[in-house]
Amino acid sequence: MRKHQSWYRANELRLPYGTGPGPNDTSSYGNMLTRVDGEAGRNFLTQEIYEVALDRMAHGGGVVEKYRLLHNMLSSQPMCFNLFGPLVRDYDLAKNLLAAIVPEKISEVTRVEIEWAPQPATDYLNDRTAFDAFIEYRTEDGHLVGLGIETKLSEPFSQKVYDRPEYRRWMQLPDSPWSPDSWDKVQAIEYNQLWRDHLLAVALRFHTKSKFNRTRLMLVYHPEDVNCARNILNYKNLLRDDDDSMFSLSIGQIVDRWLSVAKKDDHKKWLESFKKRYIDLDLSKGSI
Repeated sequence: MRKHQSWYRANELRLPYGTGPGPNDTSSYGNMLTRVDGEAGRNFLTQEIYEVALDRMAHGGGVVEKYRLLHNMLSSQPMCFNLFGPLVRDYDLAKNLLAAIVPEKISEVTRVEIEWAPQPATDYLNDRTAFDAFIEYRTEDGHLVGLGIETKLSEPFSQKVYDRPEYRRWMQLPDSPWSPDSWDKVQAIEYNQLWRDHLLAVALRFHTKSKFNRTRLMLVYHPEDVNCARNILNYKNLLRDDDDSMFSLSIGQIVDRWLSVAKKDDHKKWLESFKKRYIDLDLSKGSI
């Protein structure tokens, strides 16, 4: 993936490489943009997506890391903006595309956020867990649904194990999605971050002041990330057989479904650019 992002920078963007991965690092990497190009928004597929990213950084809060977002082409954070950014300002587009990936019939999308968590955190998991993206929508039968989204490009899940009483509180609910024998397994390092994201979706649904009739977690991953796919499968084995509060789609599946329903040429162009940037890795084979 680093090679492909380096190829995309050199051949599609025709830009020089920069340094990183942090703002004070001096090592050169092919997937890093220079200070000038990063600040100019060249890590984003369209000017509109760049503006959405600027708005989110200006808003503050969450775990938006400016240098990583603007300069690191290998990071999943700019990928999240490049995939969901156009939905933030266009709820009609969001409704059309979301209908291709969720099971309900949608009447309207009412909110799209990137890097979002319910507040105050003490009412939920009492930590810094946040969704990479969040979409609120109403179904044709009048139900309000919250979709929390976790995106992965090439990074592994968090390599730390976290567990706290607030997490276990949400597992003890009568409608808990986890099977009874999963209690001592969910916190394992290969599931821990996914478990916390799932817990946040559950807490959002069952909070005493919740407005949601249903919440789900969607994990978005690269189709060639076999380790992530394996972890997802193993994690799903810890859930009740009848649970539908967590599902996963590869970025390839999402983009193919969205291309099949996209109506405007500029939307199709954005999605085709996303495929070239993140999915069509064969394009960079043989390059140096």
